[in-house]
Amino acid sequence: MEAMGHELLAAVSVAGRVCVGLVFVLAATQKAQHWRILFGVIANYRLLPPMLVGPVAVLLPPVEMLSGLLLLSAQFRPFGELAAIGLLMLFGGAMAVNLKRGRAHIDCGCGQSFLKQSLSWILVWRNAGLMALLLPSLVFRDAMTMPLALTGVGAGLAFFVLYLLFNTLCALPRPETRGHRFA
Repeated sequence: MEAMGHELLAAVSVAGRVCVGLVFVLAATQKAQHWRILFGVIANYRLLPPMLVGPVAVLLPPVEMLSGLLLLSAQFRPFGELAAIGLLMLFGGAMAVNLKRGRAHIDCGCGQSFLKQSLSWILVWRNAGLMALLLPSLVFRDAMTMPLALTGVGAGLAFFVLYLLFNTLCALPRPETRGHRFA
């Protein structure tokens, strides 16, 4: 029974790194492709002095890309996991601050420019879920068999597809229900 738990932890640790690594690589790629609007997205959060917005906008895509590649390579553990968790905490915190300020209307800047998403607590919780996916990787350090690693990669790809689906559903326009009665 203990061996089965060990194998499950191994597969989940790989799955988390693959999923979150792909999330960061995708976000970095999309931010780099649309770097002109990234300055405005970061400035919209109103958390940085104007003189820091430019440098942060220039550095964010490479930092996200490096974090994603570190997660996918698994060579520099736990640096990739810690960097990704730090970024996710930073992004979630920035969203939470703006939601508390009543500024839910701004674009989250999550990287998918074709799916502009307004801030919501769902996105904050999404980031918490991505952080949780990385926790087993911080604990599990043992070598694993190739079938177990491949199982983890497959699960990570499945989690990534679910992440993309979740983001698409969250970005869909919501019907206005204010003042309307449903029969």
